[in-house]
Amino acid sequence: MDIGLIALFDGQPGSTLADAARVAKHVEDLGFRSFWHPDHVVLFEEYGRNYPYSASGYPELPPGRGWFDPLIVLAAAASATSRIRLATGILILPERNPLVLAKQVASLDHLCGGRLDLGIGLGWSPEEYAAMEIPFGTRGARADDYLAAMIRLWQDDPATHEGEFVTFRDVLSLPKPLQSPHPPIIVGGQSPGALRRAARHGDGWITWNLPLEEVVPTTARLRDAWAAAGRDAAGPRCVFGVPYTTPKGLQAYAEAVRQAGADEIAVLPWDPERNLLEALDEVAGLRDRL
Repeated sequence: MDIGLIALFDGQPGSTLADAARVAKHVEDLGFRSFWHPDHVVLFEEYGRNYPYSASGYPELPPGRGWFDPLIVLAAAASATSRIRLATGILILPERNPLVLAKQVASLDHLCGGRLDLGIGLGWSPEEYAAMEIPFGTRGARADDYLAAMIRLWQDDPATHEGEFVTFRDVLSLPKPLQSPHPPIIVGGQSPGALRRAARHGDGWITWNLPLEEVVPTTARLRDAWAAAGRDAAGPRCVFGVPYTTPKGLQAYAEAVRQAGADEIAVLPWDPERNLLEALDEVAGLRDRL
């Protein structure tokens, strides 16, 4: 089973991007497959009950904690590693200008030697969208349009795109990504729309904290959407993001992933009260047993 690590670098006093590079190197040396970093442009002290990944509907974010931009963290990680895959997990696509993001992604793909995976999703916070003056209700259609535009920028020279939210003609976006035709696009989410988006546009799919009993049926729905979209029979790369709580809990989740016919987990061993490197070593030991 392939296991990657999701890391959070929060920029609090004493936390630097050099720490991100050091931890990424440690993760690589421990033999993990991938190194992921999440995204939020802004956070809030209070939220409505819109968070889909907890029973309460509220995000479990410690007060006063945020994190660095994922593209900057992965650039720091690229400077210290040479083998491990580097991934945004996930980047909130509708909050980014697609022309700027396409250039940033291509640049980062060169910087890391073609080891970048672009994990993208819609986000769940109406508060964040309101602060950025982006209509929350358009985020799905906007993500589809942005993805199509970015693919044109990465593949065509010159590139033209006419969409609902972004239009350009005869644009040169250089350099092209190092990976051809572009870095793998890993689509996040477990809603029916997210599964269809992964099947239409993605090279893979990532979910976060999916309940144990939903792992097998949700993966089956993804594969149905994949087949309906006429995609290759090999199916998508499936990545299951999960917080690390106990060894027994991770072992149970790994077994559910195996039953679903998948073999990749991205673990978040994040606890503000715990030493991150010790947690990484513990998860590495579990990985070897799994």
